[in-house]
Amino acid sequence: MVKKILIGMATASILFGTSASACKMSHLNKSCNYSKKAGHSTTAQVIKAVSMTGLSAAQTKRIADGIADYEAQTAKIKKMKIFPVDSFINDKFDEKRFIKEMSEKYIAAVAAKAALFEYVFSVLDTEQRKIFKRAYTAPLIEKIIKNY
Repeated sequence: MVKKILIGMATASILFGTSASACKMSHLNKSCNYSKKAGHSTTAQVIKAVSMTGLSAAQTKRIADGIADYEAQTAKIKKMKIFPVDSFINDKFDEKRFIKEMSEKYIAAVAAKAALFEYVFSVLDTEQRKIFKRAYTAPLIEKIIKNY
């Protein structure tokens, strides 16, 4: 009985210690929460940048539809399951097939983001495109400068 209690206490202390150290290490990233910070998603950045362009009511409706389509695509992409098992054939390994299968989800996400930007640019006029580009890229440039 005493043995079981000691083993239980040791296990609990190990688990607690590991959890605490993981949380402490994540403070380097400013948070113990592993989810995305609010406002840093592509959708939020696009909405913020588009709102600075002075949209008409019709443009607002079209861009809202485009963002809804993008959100639906990203939901499908998040549900994609990747199984690179077919890369292991008998006693050989197919490197190209493995890379292709492992990168499918990433490529789909990049393609969805590119389609969103293409759609937004098709809705905006020339002057609005300049404003959108400046508003969208400014935080990215600031982030690059901070990291150097």
